Amino acid sequence: MKSLCESGPGPGRKGVGAGRAGRRWLALVLALAMTAAAAGCTPGAPGAGRGGEPPWGPAARERPMREGLINLTHLNFLVEPMEVDGWEEMALVHIYSEAPNYEWVDAAGEGIACVDDAARAAIVYLEYFRATGDRLALRQARRLLNFVRYMQAEDGEYYNFVTDRQGTVNRTGATSYKSWSWWAARGQWALAEGYRVFREVDPKYAEVLQAAYKKGEAALARQLHTYGRWDELHGVRVPGWLLGGGSDLTSLALLGLAAYYEADPNPETRRLMEMLGEAVAAYQLGSFKDYPFGAQPSNAGSTALWHAWGSHQVAALARAGRVLGRRDWVEAARFTADSLFTFFLVTDLVNEMAVSIRRQGQIAYGASMVAGGFYELYRATGEEKYAKYAGLAGSWFFGNNIAGVAMYDPETGRCFDGIGGANPFLVNRNAGAESTIEALLALIPLTRDPVAAPYLFYKEESRSPAPLVEAESGNPVAGKPVYGRREWTGEANFSSGRYYALAPGDAVAVPVTVTEAGEYHLYLSHLRQAAPAPEAAREIPAVRREGEVAVDGRLDEPAWTRAPRLEVNRPDQLLRGGATWLGPEKESFAFRVLWDDQYLYIGAEVRDPEHRQENFGPSVWRGDALWIYLDTRGDKSRVDVKLTLAQTPQGPEVWDWRGGAFLPGASLAFAETQGGYVYEAALPLAALGGLRPEPGRRVGMEIGRGTTGGGFQDWTGLDPDAAENLAPLVFHAEPPAARAAGERGGQGPMDVAVTIEVLAPDGTPVAEPITVAEAVSPDRDYLWLDRVTGLPLRLEPGTYTLRLTGAGLDPQRASVVDAVWLVPARQRKVLVGPDGRRLELIRHWDAARTEWRES
Repeated sequence: MKSLCESGPGPGRKGVGAGRAGRRWLALVLALAMTAAAAGCTPGAPGAGRGGEPPWGPAARERPMREGLINLTHLNFLVEPMEVDGWEEMALVHIYSEAPNYEWVDAAGEGIACVDDAARAAIVYLEYFRATGDRLALRQARRLLNFVRYMQAEDGEYYNFVTDRQGTVNRTGATSYKSWSWWAARGQWALAEGYRVFREVDPKYAEVLQAAYKKGEAALARQLHTYGRWDELHGVRVPGWLLGGGSDLTSLALLGLAAYYEADPNPETRRLMEMLGEAVAAYQLGSFKDYPFGAQPSNAGSTALWHAWGSHQVAALARAGRVLGRRDWVEAARFTADSLFTFFLVTDLVNEMAVSIRRQGQIAYGASMVAGGFYELYRATGEEKYAKYAGLAGSWFFGNNIAGVAMYDPETGRCFDGIGGANPFLVNRNAGAESTIEALLALIPLTRDPVAAPYLFYKEESRSPAPLVEAESGNPVAGKPVYGRREWTGEANFSSGRYYALAPGDAVAVPVTVTEAGEYHLYLSHLRQAAPAPEAAREIPAVRREGEVAVDGRLDEPAWTRAPRLEVNRPDQLLRGGATWLGPEKESFAFRVLWDDQYLYIGAEVRDPEHRQENFGPSVWRGDALWIYLDTRGDKSRVDVKLTLAQTPQGPEVWDWRGGAFLPGASLAFAETQGGYVYEAALPLAALGGLRPEPGRRVGMEIGRGTTGGGFQDWTGLDPDAAENLAPLVFHAEPPAARAAGERGGQGPMDVAVTIEVLAPDGTPVAEPITVAEAVSPDRDYLWLDRVTGLPLRLEPGTYTLRLTGAGLDPQRASVVDAVWLVPARQRKVLVGPDGRRLELIRHWDAARTEWRES
């Protein structure tokens, strides 16, 4: 299963089978035989594998790649040789393989193979060669490294997908365009690991890899022009030079640099390592007891979001710290491992944390990050506890997971694609390239390590209960609590898409059952709030058109003067990218909105010294474009219209992201001006979800554009992919009265607050009420998880009541409460090994340590 949300359009958060068993076996024989044909020749010899014994000879059938638990049979099946004129032989990796027959399945729309998988598969073969000396693996690695080289552009950046076996490159796909993105980072890592190996066995070919690597490293250096600039979000300093705005991608790039530096220490690679390592190490939040528990948030736009897939931060800091002698980086990696990763060992692996902790959707790419992070920390520190932790994290692959299903099968070499929940029937039993590759990358070192390997087959026997109770599961007992629905906020998730809003005096009673006596801490998932901007100041007035509007990009008709001109030019209107923003004189825009019975009209004047747009259709998000978002029902439930207005090499285009096509009947004009340009559009109401304007009607709207360095600015400064964040679009028959700009006022911490009372089964208070101040955000509202108890509460088994009461001083504002989590102060998990040995892990939340007891 390919990981999602690695890249894609917008400001928010990434087939047909190849035949039956006979053809599948033939493909496996071909793949293995072609490696065997090279066993007796020099790996770097020109044309190796094209002479001598045919690549489908008997050697392949005699030499399967397997040692102990490590079986490369399925990976070999996914690898298919390919030939491209003018290139040394190479191979591609088929992306998907579906149960029950596990044939090849290609990625619809993108292509049949990609650098993302070929690069990681090459590293698997290189690691297998290092471990076993098997030269067949070395040959497979070489083929895949050639594919990586083939996909590198002249400027050192990379494309990702090929669409056929002749090597046709997908140059425009949303996950394939030329860039220094995830596929570039993986390609560079593979080239670096390849250089480390081939410089010993084939120096001539190593020089080829080195040249490609250095070209990619130079391209990486060009991405770091914002080094030293810092952004700020919710009072947290955020490095402005994180690649793609993410600590995940940045740490992957750091891994590639560290791999190369181990083989060729040099000032330029070290310089880049210092820059990336500084960013990853600095962007670390929380503590052992405070959310997000020492994690490096995955992206710069959310201090709350950490996803397991692609989270190389611990491994990268540990390896780079070891290579450069940076003990501070190793300590940063240790802090995350000791705080966050041990939390997973005592509970379960997660898919992501975004205040709510989501365990559904676990994949091998997440499990390998935890196991690999622990193991790199073992290499960096020599402390055996991290090898043990790594082995225990690796037990996920052998059934120690929420579904109780072995995800990796040593007999076939397959790894299942994911776990949808705590039930064997919710396991995705397809076995695609990424899952299989990540399993092998994690398990090759663990299975060979005498300290780590014994823990791979441990299984959970019992654990401490830690109940999570949703606020909306309670009953109103005072005032008029408002039951609300909301999921993604733009930064975090409400745990079940529901909440209660509690104005002062409103109260709900939430039952919670405690099944095990002990001391517990309370964690509250709730909204930390900023001083509100006046609602009227957020409104976008749309005025009924009077007179003609010629869609010509000039905005000089009298009709346009009836609509208020709204400016997007303030720092608080930046969703992200404050560190790289060029300021209002060079990066801002103003817009107006008109309407009639057939069209919604948008006129936007953009300040931008240089218009850049080399793409068209669904690829325009990579360049300059204006984004339009609408909730045409006005109920804040979903964004049902999402458009881009762009001047492309093919002319003006209006792309409909929901319909996946150009918006029918739309007109767009573009004109350059002094220091910027103008978009003027007429959007047919019939194509906008049946929008029916009338005076006084309110729907949701947002207008925004990208800024330098991957930033984004819009009218509200909020994530427009969340309908709750959209501004009110209010239809007027006549121009409304002038109003002040929508800047926020001041507030005191207790303007919004909630009080929590814990009542025993007999109704008596367990402790003094706890009041939590919530008007504490310096910029915008954001969901957060706060520990609200200093000393733990002693609770006996029984059903308790949590009384949640709005306690703010501002009667016009309400506390927004999502959930309460009861966590044992000493949280335990007991596991049993295959030999009957017992392992008890105890997380001491107050002492900030995890205890390891074996018997």
